[in-house]
This record gives sequence, C-alpha cells and structure tokens, in this order.
Amino acid sequence: MKHSGSFPLPLPPPPLPTPPVPPAEIALALFLAAIGATLQGSVGFGLAVVSAPILLLLHPAWVPGPMLLAALLLVVLIAHRDRAHILRGDVALGTLGRLMGTLPAAYALRMLPATVYDLIFAAIVLFGVLLSVSGWHITRTPLNVVFAGTLSGIAGTISSIGGPPIALVYQHEKGPRVRSTMSAIFTVGTFISIGGLWWAGRFGMVELCLGLLLMPAVLVGFAFSRRTALWLDGRQIRPAILAIAALSAILILARAWLNLR
Repeated sequence: MKHSGSFPLPLPPPPLPTPPVPPAEIALALFLAAIGATLQGSVGFGLAVVSAPILLLLHPAWVPGPMLLAALLLVVLIAHRDRAHILRGDVALGTLGRLMGTLPAAYALRMLPATVYDLIFAAIVLFGVLLSVSGWHITRTPLNVVFAGTLSGIAGTISSIGGPPIALVYQHEKGPRVRSTMSAIFTVGTFISIGGLWWAGRFGMVELCLGLLLMPAVLVGFAFSRRTALWLDGRQIRPAILAIAALSAILILARAWLNLR
C-alpha cells in the first residue's frame, strides 16, 4: 500500500561538523599538544606557548578556542595532582582579575578582522616571551595577583597564552606551589574565557570538536610528565620553548603585514 502525501518520510539527520583541517595538520596538532602538555606538567608552562603560535600559522581554527579547551583538561589534572600546595586566597583573586580581563578581550574579538587579530596575537606572544626572560620580580601581593589575573584574562582569551603575567608573580615560589596555584586559577579562568569566546562568536561546534580532538594527546603528555618532572631541567628547556614561540610570532607578524599590503 502506497503512502499518501500527508505523511512525508523523515529527513536524514544533519551531518556532524568536521574539522576544517587536513589529517596531516591534525597529526601535527596532536604531536604539539602532547609535547606541550609534557612540558607544562613538568615545569609549569609549555602547552599553549609551544602549540598556539605554530597552529595559528597552519590554520586559524585551532586558536584560541580549541587550545583553551584542551588546556582546561591539563590544568584540572595538574591542580588535582598538586592540590595540597594551592594558595586558595590567590585563586579567588586571580579569578577576579581573569574575569575583568576576559570581558574587554571578548568584546575586541567580536570587532577584529582576521589580519588585525594576527597582529595582536603575535604581539601578545612576543610580550609574553619578553616577560618570561626579563627577570622582573613582582611581589606576590593581593593587588598584583588581581592585576596579573587581568592581563592573563586578556591574553588568554585572545591568544590562549595567559601564563606569563601570572608566572611573574610566582616565579620565586616552589614548583608545586606555582603549578598548582596557576592551574587552579586557569581552571576557573578558562571557563570564563571560553564563555567570552562563545559570546564573541569564536567558539562553536567546530572549536569544540577540535578541542576534544586534542585531549587524548594532552592526557598522554600529562602521563609522561609524571616521569619527566623528576629530571627535566626547566632552566635548560625554557629558552628553547621561548625561542620557538618568538620565532612563530615573528612569522605571524610577517604574514599579517603582507596581508595588509
């Protein structure tokens, strides 16, 4: 018996969103995420500093949303591992600053064209590198923690690299205290930044899929960091990480300049 026209067959479900990058770039992204997670789990930083500038050169879809989502998993794991050393009062202050920095950064992202975004991203990366090598000592006071959190919110939301301003405040603290407190601040702050990106139209299903895709590599890197943290010398590897970030930022600046001409 034939169906009448009053009961049309259901439409097929819409296709799932697919990452807008080729498999070779996905493989490179996973490799960078694993290396960066190993470094961050060992010496306190490295995931976004190593990965974000290179991935932005390859494809803009990776930054900042997917990188922030992948970093969220890592900072949760590190904060839980070293939770006994967390400075809880600083977490509240740093989170307040992160919120204040995220709001203007998210508003700016709504207005920025791609080329201008590349210029600002590269400038933030280079600024973070300069902060990391400057040797400046900032006393850990409540006001400085809030101010550093604000700068971290701006830089983290725009570039996913929000570590250098916070790291300046804790550069003379012991390793477990640095890793745990920074990771606890970033755990809450990353949720805030992702919310700001969603409001700015820079975080949707594609960014969610790409961020989830990076998470297995982050887990591998975190597992390795349990061993490498015992022997990895942060003073030796720190210049190499910063040099990679600076070179990538210079290449991004050059590309943005050429696109403006």
